Amino acid sequence: MVVAAAILACTLALTGFDCPAPSPPIDPIGSHVRALDPRTRDWIRIGTTQSPTFRALLARLAASDLILYIEIVDGIIGGSAGRLYFVTATPSVRYVRIELVAQGNVREMVALVGHELQHAVEVANAPQVRDRQTLALLYLGMSENGLTRPHFDSVAARMTEERVRSELAGYRAGLPAHAAGQTDARH
Repeated sequence: MVVAAAILACTLALTGFDCPAPSPPIDPIGSHVRALDPRTRDWIRIGTTQSPTFRALLARLAASDLILYIEIVDGIIGGSAGRLYFVTATPSVRYVRIELVAQGNVREMVALVGHELQHAVEVANAPQVRDRQTLALLYLGMSENGLTRPHFDSVAARMTEERVRSELAGYRAGLPAHAAGQTDARH
């Protein structure tokens, strides 16, 4: 068994497959939400400790069939600070990804993560969403999103972002998103 694991690890290394570092044995955010960057893990930790709304979003996702990856990117087409998109689905699991542009202070970034987690909950509550087309249909079907100029957002996500921001009011709001010696991801 150990030999097979070593062979698999070597094979993946030789094929150029970038294996993520193993996560710690106890993951406070659960196995359904996977942060790919130390900053996103910090934002999730802060949201979890400081915001009941944020904790409720994570609990809902933990009870769902979604596996959610959160990643920091340099930019998003259209200038948005965050987005969720559908990756793939199996008969039992749906995979989605959140991309964030690290701009603003920690409080703003945690609120943005909350906004995007609300979108993930909307997908979790819509079992018919199994690909990018059905994801688009979900948002086009919302009354706040127009058919003449498609807009993929929700009132619930904007309200969640504001609620999380309010719950974090006591947190050190001026701390930049790239604090602790980490680099700024803005252009």
